Amino acid sequence: MKINLPTKKGQPNTNPEIELHQIVVIGANGAGKTRFGANIEEKNHLITHRISAQKSLTIPNLVRPKSIEVARNEFFVGGNHNLQNVLDDLGYKKRSRWGDNFNTHLLNDFEKLLVLLHTEEYESLSESKEQNLLSPKTKLDIVKEVWERVLPHRKLKIKAGVIETYPTNQSENKYNASEMSDGERVIFYLIAEVVCSPENSIIIIDEPEMHIHKSLVKDLFDSIEILRTDCSFVYLTHDIDFAFSRQNASKIWAKSYDGNNVWDYELLNDELPIPEQLYLEVLGSRKPVIFIEGDSSSIDYQLYEQVYSDNTLKPLGSCDKVIQTVKSFNEQNGFHHIDSNGIIDRDRRKNDDIIRLNSKQIWVLDVAEAENLLLLEEIIKSVAIHMGKNPNDIFEQVKTNLLAYFQTQLENQILIHFQEALRREMIRASSFNNKNIDDVILEVDNSINTINKQEIFDNIKMEFEAIIANSDYSGLLRVFNLKNALIPESKVCTLTSINNKESYLKLVLTLLKKKDNTSEIIAKSIDDKIIKNAT
Repeated sequence: MKINLPTKKGQPNTNPEIELHQIVVIGANGAGKTRFGANIEEKNHLITHRISAQKSLTIPNLVRPKSIEVARNEFFVGGNHNLQNVLDDLGYKKRSRWGDNFNTHLLNDFEKLLVLLHTEEYESLSESKEQNLLSPKTKLDIVKEVWERVLPHRKLKIKAGVIETYPTNQSENKYNASEMSDGERVIFYLIAEVVCSPENSIIIIDEPEMHIHKSLVKDLFDSIEILRTDCSFVYLTHDIDFAFSRQNASKIWAKSYDGNNVWDYELLNDELPIPEQLYLEVLGSRKPVIFIEGDSSSIDYQLYEQVYSDNTLKPLGSCDKVIQTVKSFNEQNGFHHIDSNGIIDRDRRKNDDIIRLNSKQIWVLDVAEAENLLLLEEIIKSVAIHMGKNPNDIFEQVKTNLLAYFQTQLENQILIHFQEALRREMIRASSFNNKNIDDVILEVDNSINTINKQEIFDNIKMEFEAIIANSDYSGLLRVFNLKNALIPESKVCTLTSINNKESYLKLVLTLLKKKDNTSEIIAKSIDDKIIKNAT
């Protein structure tokens, strides 16, 4: 779906068109983010459901179902009318839902939301009873399931017109949901609002992080987005942590509202770092930071963002930039008190080099390149199970395919590793202690002459041939570096009935976001391939 954004300040003013799937509008308080969201709703009101930052979280003790049509109308537009053209009128929605104050009205729709949930539950159960079917999973069931997953220390009890909650394993201590904490109520509210939104709608959420503990925000909205893949999301926030957590979103930096429905804002290019001024205007992250290679679209960033969700990830491009930044950042630790580490590719490094890097808080990926992470045994098996395939059969076939392909590339791979090993030896040999040029030349010549090129080659050849002889799959992933070739040659997509590498990556990310036993297995398998304390 494409939409035109609000009017952008410039010469001349413009209304940029954007492909809408997920947008994060980020800016300081007073930058006009709420009006920005309201403007999007005004232009697309028939398909937009906006949740304001100013909302009542009061939960009624008891609600009664209505007709499903009335319940839906009151939830979506704020009232009911027997004429559809009245319900479709923006003016009616502004009066009924927004109290004629479209930008800053205190939204009070918790009761309407609960009425719709209980009405839909009653209708679904009644219909299944009439058709003699098993009870379906209702919207209220889905809300309960996600709420309990996000808040594992609490459970919900659904009764006729009533919702109760209690601490896990303490069902005797039930209390009415109206007595929930603000955080528990807003989490329920946001999940339910999204679940009840019309199909294929634009869902605008103003200050999504409000009242929610930072440790829960990412998991909550990952779960919410999975529930409604048919919908597009627009988030309005000043929280840099939240903005970073929406990794596939288009980012818009709202600088200011200039009046007359004109905003000063920038669409941030995914290939460029967020401007420094943005860091000064919004709340900075206080979580530990991990600097990584590549950019926010790279495979490693997308995987690490899920695996290391308690950290802020910052892609810097090159390996050298990561090493330099971690060094500089940690030298200033007494000032900012934020722990930082880096993750870099192995790039044919030897163990002594990895030990040295680990001592400087640089972690090293223990596969040849980030793409190889997608071919870890546990990930292949998890994907196979999800796709209804035999995990052991799929993995053994992938292993066979890659070992066979590695053998066809053996000579070339040995030479690539030999070239890198020789380059590193030459760099070491070029270091000198003498001060006189004649002595320096002699020292360097002697160092270079001591490099046993044949021994280096033979050792690499022996290591690689042993990988094939021993069917050493982990060893293969550690040394086999042939960009964009391994996944196609492994046939993992064909074997698991997945369209292509991009779809395979998306599925792995989806499994990681579920925060269940499978995601734990996948996350642990990736974390195990990050060398942190080499000896």
